[in-house]
Amino acid sequence: MSADVATEPTLSVPQILKQRADTDPERMLIQDVRGPAITNADFHHRALRVANALYDLGVRPGDCVVTMGDPRIEAYICWIGISWAGAMEVPVNPEFRGHSLTYGISDSRAKIVITSNAYLQKIRDARPALPHVEHVLTLDEILPKGFDDVLLLPALMAKAPACDFPEPQLTDPYAVIYTSGTTGPSKGVVVPWGSIQYSAMDRLFAGDSPEDHADPAFYSPWPMFHSSGRTGLVFAASYGGRFVIRERLSVSAFWDDIRRFHCSHAHLLGIAHFLFVQPERPDDADNPLKRVLMNPVLPDYRAFEERFGVVISTGWGMTEIGFPTAASDLPNFRTCGRMSPLYDARIVDDNGQDVTPGEVGQLVIRPKRPWLLAREYLNKPEANAKSWRDGWFHTGDALRCDAEGYYYFVDRVADYMRVRGNNVSSVEVENEVRAHPDVADVAAIGVQVPPASEDEIKIVVMLKQGAQLSERALLDFLIPRLPRFMTPRFIAFVTDMPRTPTGKIQKKLLRADPLTPDLWDRVAEGVEIPR
Repeated sequence: MSADVATEPTLSVPQILKQRADTDPERMLIQDVRGPAITNADFHHRALRVANALYDLGVRPGDCVVTMGDPRIEAYICWIGISWAGAMEVPVNPEFRGHSLTYGISDSRAKIVITSNAYLQKIRDARPALPHVEHVLTLDEILPKGFDDVLLLPALMAKAPACDFPEPQLTDPYAVIYTSGTTGPSKGVVVPWGSIQYSAMDRLFAGDSPEDHADPAFYSPWPMFHSSGRTGLVFAASYGGRFVIRERLSVSAFWDDIRRFHCSHAHLLGIAHFLFVQPERPDDADNPLKRVLMNPVLPDYRAFEERFGVVISTGWGMTEIGFPTAASDLPNFRTCGRMSPLYDARIVDDNGQDVTPGEVGQLVIRPKRPWLLAREYLNKPEANAKSWRDGWFHTGDALRCDAEGYYYFVDRVADYMRVRGNNVSSVEVENEVRAHPDVADVAAIGVQVPPASEDEIKIVVMLKQGAQLSERALLDFLIPRLPRFMTPRFIAFVTDMPRTPTGKIQKKLLRADPLTPDLWDRVAEGVEIPR
């Protein structure tokens, strides 16, 4: 499909699933690799019962309902049921604890939390900090001992009729997704159905079409607190296909699952490398998988396509804006695709002026459809005003665009560095450091050494367990791989990194005290970088 032609949704996912329940009631919709499965009709009717049960508990349109749990059929039913009630699901990472757990629940002002028995104790421990929560519900059918104050959602559903509600529209929210909070407190992004649906229909597998597949099926081992764990159901609704779920990622089980459930599509996220380094087998290409979304793209992506018989797609996006750039048949492994015709986009400098074509700047964007971008940051008027300026949403990401219209993600604007008159991407520096076999993880930050006004590069490095590597040895590894101006001046070895609850490195904390007295400094060590 041409990048100039967009396949747009016309109905929301709940509306589509209602149609499927009427026209093809016995067709399979979701299959769990552990055994459970559900048809179109059963799924839709149970979602309506969830909506009625929540209504009886006082949930009204515009309210937030928190969910916390692992991928399972009941959780997806709950998601769609909340939407039918006109409310907004707020999925919370079940690994959260302490402030990270209570923050999103409190910020959303939700009165109801839906979880499973596995997490009831965690919710109970957090209840003193959640005075606004009125009811805790479990998806399970039997309560564990000592939790008589918890309501059984299956029992409430059994008493609730499957009555119709006003149909959710493309502009209605599908969920409130909390950002990772790498530059500040997490923000709840109110995302409309149209945004995730357009991504699933037109962007994730650019150039693909439902007509290309007799029995399309999307495989997902990804968690539900992020959109990656939800696009599969959206795909199944949009393609008229199936959604195959696994509660936890298992690289060793990936191909067995793909073959057993005849899956045609998958989002690989960060597992492509682990699949690729497995020993080659004569039957690697003998599998039903046809299309994969890869982020990031492997340098040997063509070899991956040939070995496994798939077409690779990639793209770039944010929770707030969807997936505006995408491509398949990639010209190289670094691109994140071409811009969708449903967006206006510019790359601008610090003064909001368009940069010269090919130069790096912040991407600002605006939609041509009312359902493409997030409606708002929940209860955050200041953040809304900061992101939307002069009629454009400011992404905070630095990109460039080549002469053929392909975009390239460079860095977060906040992480971009200015070194001796050169713009430096922290991502590019980090990629070279990670190439060392002893490096487990790295963060590159810019630090200023008075009286200079530009940055010096510092790398904060975690070594693999048992690795013995000196700062000088690491620097010697990097010198032939990096330009002089990109070669780090400071190196710090650490045993752990400050991270958000979703695992992203919090560079703002690394910048808080960057020049410690014992910091290794190549200038102080007298190391000269060859020209």
